[in-house]
Amino acid sequence: MKIAIPSYNRVKTLGDKTLYFLTTMRGFQHSDITIFVADFEQYALYQSYYPSYNIVVGERGIVNIRNVINNYYDYNEYVICLDDDIECLFPAANPDLFIEGEKLLNDTGMSLWGVNAISNAFFMRQQQRISYNLKFCIGGMFGMINKKFNLNNLSATKEDIENTILHYIHSCGIVRFNHVSFKSKMFAEGGIGNKRDRESQNNIAVAYLLDAYPSLVSLFTRKDGWREIRLRHTHRF
Repeated sequence: MKIAIPSYNRVKTLGDKTLYFLTTMRGFQHSDITIFVADFEQYALYQSYYPSYNIVVGERGIVNIRNVINNYYDYNEYVICLDDDIECLFPAANPDLFIEGEKLLNDTGMSLWGVNAISNAFFMRQQQRISYNLKFCIGGMFGMINKKFNLNNLSATKEDIENTILHYIHSCGIVRFNHVSFKSKMFAEGGIGNKRDRESQNNIAVAYLLDAYPSLVSLFTRKDGWREIRLRHTHRF
């Protein structure tokens, strides 16, 4: 098992949150954790804080760094990808989640597991514990059998939707833990920017996904005008 954490300008947050969170989880060693940064300036900063960690220089931008991660690890290697601001699992701790995820991928022949994107205990309880159809696997926490997919730059801000789709097409299914989510701060400073900065990129990503995967996605628009993509949960091969 390998742990991949992309991070940009969140050097203290990384230690206070995700690296601390990982001390509560099982199935890997310290040497299995790799921090992926955007450039050599970021490398020097993170190295000064975390000299005992493996740090890899990739490229700036979430799609670019996801592709760097996919290319860095071996084909069919089991990799956990985490955002740099994970506080804890929700609603309860499960130290063996990564281990259970790997077992389910091996048992089903699927290549991606994810967790619920909505941290609402009542809503989560209404769903089956684990599903295998086309459901969104949020990019903040997922496990994969690495297939070295190349995400399109046009999917920026929704690269996790394209990642979900590519694994779904490859494996004819997705493992999702519907009773598990995590706490973090979306659109925080650092990372890939705030919501206002992302609106233009979001519209490009929505248009790209609608054009590239018309049978798997649909469009809906929020009350504030923000355009979103929905996956077609009822799709069957």
